[in-house]
This record gives sequence, structure tokens and C-alpha cells, in this order.
Amino acid sequence: MSTTPSPPSTASFGGEGRPVLGPAGVALEALGRSGTDRLWVLGDEEVAAALRVLSEVVAGARAQFVAVLAEAKSRGLGAGQGWGAVDWVRAVAPSTPTRDVLDADVVASVVSDSARPTGADHRLDEVVDAVAAAASGCPTSRADALSVGKAAQICRFHRGVRGMAEPDALAGATTTLVSAARGGGGLTETKLAVAIRHAGEVARPDGAVERDAQVRRDHRSLVKGRGPVGMSRYTLVLDEEGSAIVDAAVDALARPRRDEDTGELDTRTPAARRADALLDLVTRAVSAPDGAPRQAKTSLVVTVPLDVLTGNARGAGATMDDGLLTVGAVRRLACDAQVIPVVLGTHGEVLDQGMARRLFDRAQVRHLWLRDRHCTFPGCSKPAAWADAHHLVHWVDDGPTDIDNAALLCRAHHTVVHTYRYGGRLVRDGGRPRIEWDLTPGSYDSALKDFRDRRRRLPRLLPATA
Repeated sequence: MSTTPSPPSTASFGGEGRPVLGPAGVALEALGRSGTDRLWVLGDEEVAAALRVLSEVVAGARAQFVAVLAEAKSRGLGAGQGWGAVDWVRAVAPSTPTRDVLDADVVASVVSDSARPTGADHRLDEVVDAVAAAASGCPTSRADALSVGKAAQICRFHRGVRGMAEPDALAGATTTLVSAARGGGGLTETKLAVAIRHAGEVARPDGAVERDAQVRRDHRSLVKGRGPVGMSRYTLVLDEEGSAIVDAAVDALARPRRDEDTGELDTRTPAARRADALLDLVTRAVSAPDGAPRQAKTSLVVTVPLDVLTGNARGAGATMDDGLLTVGAVRRLACDAQVIPVVLGTHGEVLDQGMARRLFDRAQVRHLWLRDRHCTFPGCSKPAAWADAHHLVHWVDDGPTDIDNAALLCRAHHTVVHTYRYGGRLVRDGGRPRIEWDLTPGSYDSALKDFRDRRRRLPRLLPATA
């Protein structure tokens, strides 16, 4: 007959006076006498209180697990057997879930590194302190602690970008992430992952962010292959910008809808609705009359801080599904997509959300087709029908949506112009207007200064008097 083994005694853990080992043994022994077979005697509030206390016990145990593992790493335990820290933990504590071991190993590496007497890296000390707070004797500190899982996310982020990020920007981003993730009311691990993606864009130099975005754009692809039972399979690979455009366009047409004649519910699967929506978009495009200019139909909501949008601070735009767009992508889309800007102030308040007229209408686009004939970038002959209507002075910089502030650019050169901030202007040779581009990187800034100077010199209209 099998019997349940009794809990180990405190003596088997070396006594209460041994750091961590003794108190952990006492706690384990106490839990063995907790009386889980009599939970029915607890009131509703006591059940909730028990869960809260156990949650704090688990968090404190995980924090101390990290501290002990950091000590083991500093001693090189397991190295003599050829084990790394993770394999060693699996051997001595086999009941620990693998995810917990991996997260603890990441944070323990930071803890042991910050404790070195010389050459220590103290850039993540605030993460170490926030994790240790879970095992504090102060209830307030415990309530504001950072879980090991979230700490591991932040440490991995720091380790991944520190070689390419600007130190001050990285330090600021790390502090913000720790502050936002601490405590029970902090960001969830899922939302923290989104914040970390955003922080990665902010911490890296602007040029590197845009270069990486261009690399991803260059690797867009659409491949056709054979599908089942005579069907075709299309594999589409897109960057963040392309994905945001397609999602916004397809989602608008892929919602379930009742049959107009019978009133029956839409029985199509979500995948079938998205496929039909994509075909609907393509059908509309190829069946449009030749004389009808292409017009944006996609409504894409992008949230972006005002100082980021105007180029006075680093950052990125966020779509409704937590996707991130570089500032350059937001500026490009503002030229020729139905972008609904949600502009935020310094405290996250909405300063402006709306549909200010920043898209060129059909008559204006038709005029541009006749005036420019093709993409206006030097040496490019892509036809007008393939081009975007670009604001010479960007909409975000208060550029007007009129013909004299417009130029046709194919999608490739539209990206180039925004990436290198090339400036263009409308000139007239013998009465015929044409666009002249200055291909000096950053020339847009000089053109913008000239635009603002001219606007300041314009006479102001005096208010009417009674």
C-alpha cells in the first residue's frame, strides 16, 4: 500500500538560519499543513485573500529563485560537468517549468553581472531592484514589484539593442518600460511586448530605423503556387507598412453581412471573407475607367505623438492592432492613403483626430496626370497611373493640398524622397510648369524654411469691424 510522504522537516533544509534555504524549507513545511481539504470553511473574502497571499508567495519565491541562480552562475556550478546554467537547474530542480528556468536565467545573468566587484554593468540595476522587491518584507514594495517574466522581456530587449542604440535613449526607454510594467496594474506581458517593439524603434538612431524599414520593404513578395484540388495558393510577405494598408483595406470589406435578398446570416468562414474582400478590391481596381484617377479607399487609423510627427522627437506611429509604423511611413501614407491621424500631446491626450483635407481629389489628380505625365523623379518614366500625388511641402508641415504643392511620384521614388528628405519645387519653363528636384539629402528642410518664410511675409487679413 502506498503512502503519501510527509513534508521534509526544517532540519533537512539546514535550519532556519541558513539564507533562503532555511526560510524556504519552513514555508514548504507550512504549506504542507495548510489544510487544502478544509477550504470549504473559508468565506468568499477569505478565498480571495488566500489567492492574493499565494500570488505574493509565488512572486517572492521566483524572485529568490533568481537570486540563488545568480549565485550559482557566479560560482560556475555545473560547469565542471559541462553544463550550462539552464541544464544545471533542470538537473537539480527538475520540477521547474522550462519557461520559468529560461526567464530566471536571463535575469540572473543581469543580477550576477551587476554584482561583480569590477567592470560591472549597472545599466539594468533598476530591473534587478524591481524584481528583488517581490521578496521584500514591505507590503508596498511587494505590490510594486516587477515579475521575473516581465523582467526577462526587458533584459532581452536591452541585450538585443544595446550595441546599436544610443545610450541615453536606451536608458530612458528602459526606465519607461520598468515603470509601466511594475505592480499588479502594470502592463501585461503581451502589452509589454508591444511597448518593447516601440521602445526599440525609439532607442535606435533614426537612420538605422529607416534603413531597416527599407530592407523590409525590399523583401516584399507575392508568390503563386499550387493549392489543393485545382486551386491556387498565393503567399504574400509584407513589411509593417504594407501589412497595415492591406489589413485596413481588407478588413473593411471582410465583415460578415446578411444576404440582401433573404436576410440570412453570412455563413462564410473568416478566411473566405478575407479572400473575397481581396478579390473585390482587385476587381474594383482593374475595372475602373482609364480616365478615373486612382483614389484612396483605405481608412487607416494611426496614433502618433505630435512632437514625433513633426520630427522633434523619436518615436513611431501605432495602428489600431498594435502594429508599428516608422515616422517616414506615416508621412508617406499621409500623402496618398486615407490616414486618420490621432495626434497626441505630451501627456497622451488627443490633440486632433480627424479628416482634415489632405488628399488630392479626383480633379486635382487628373490635372497632375496631364501636367506631370509620369513620375517626376529625375530619370523615371513610370506612367502617371502608377504614381502617388505627393505634397512638396508635407501635409504634416502645414503644406496645402493644392496643385502648386503637388508632384507625381511612383511608389519607389515616393519612398526615396521621404527617406532622404529631398526637396522639390514647381518651376515654369516658357510657361510650362514642371517639378524640379534637389537631390541633396536633407534639401527638404531648406525648402520647408523657404515656405515658412514666404508664408510669414504674406499680409494678414484684418478682422472685420462693426
